[in-house]
Amino acid sequence: MHRYPVRKYLAFLSFLALTLMFWLMNKLAQDYSTTLKISPKLRNSLSGIYSDAADNTLYVQVQASGFFILGKKFSENNSVVIDVKNIPEGKHKAGLKIATVNLKDQIRDDFDKNVRILSIEPDTIHFNISEHVTKKVPVTGDFSLSFKDEFRQYTPVQFSPDSVTIVGSQEHVAKVKSVSLSPEKYENIDETIEGISTVAPKSNIYANPSKIRYKIPVERCTEGSVSVAVRTVNVPRGSKLVLLPARVDIKYTVTLKDFASVSMNDFFAEVDFKDTKTSLSRYVRVKAVRYPSSVFDLRVEPSFVEFLIQK
Repeated sequence: MHRYPVRKYLAFLSFLALTLMFWLMNKLAQDYSTTLKISPKLRNSLSGIYSDAADNTLYVQVQASGFFILGKKFSENNSVVIDVKNIPEGKHKAGLKIATVNLKDQIRDDFDKNVRILSIEPDTIHFNISEHVTKKVPVTGDFSLSFKDEFRQYTPVQFSPDSVTIVGSQEHVAKVKSVSLSPEKYENIDETIEGISTVAPKSNIYANPSKIRYKIPVERCTEGSVSVAVRTVNVPRGSKLVLLPARVDIKYTVTLKDFASVSMNDFFAEVDFKDTKTSLSRYVRVKAVRYPSSVFDLRVEPSFVEFLIQK
């Protein structure tokens, strides 16, 4: 008997919630003035900027929509990037002083073009500039790759450029031997991959360039196998090295386009007599010492053979 009053009550609550939501949306769409606390960050450049940590805080009075202000008020990291690459070299040696009135455009571009910057306090900020060094280091990749059946990566990843110049303090730069690209993942690959990736950031290190082109050569591949006699080398005069077995199989992977050009005569396998002196058993490793440059993933089977030394 109370069913209909309950429905009316719920309908009223829904109507009230919608009304409040539309009212709130309308209010947030309007412009307001407020002061935001901002941390300035220097954008380093190879011309000589390497800044240490500086305790500079900007108090920026803005006029913006309630949506923007609400987002900034709840943001954990309100910062603005200051591009200093055009500052003359002479100002880098002792320190850097920036009049904040010149930052209005950069702050607005970092925030939103619809935001109006009313004032910035303080009128000047300072950065200390520490000594820096540069070093050229190679680029490495961080790729997760899976291929369709019969397709393989047949040569190393190609990077352009294959090295970058890093800038930082002597302490930080000395620890860096290479830079890696941000992780990239490709699945079910059946063709050569080309793309652009960003150098993964390192603390207190700036890299130039920061974007690198890469190429992952992929071809349809097949496996091949040849049987070859194992040669012996460095056998002392008056001695004979007998191997059991005397022949091994060399298995390899090759692209289909290069398969016909591979010949059994292109492969040599050998055992070095010197290796028998360090062997802890009666077996010695067989090494593939010559093979075509077009093949990869070589496997010698068996990889160890029994040996006898006859005088």
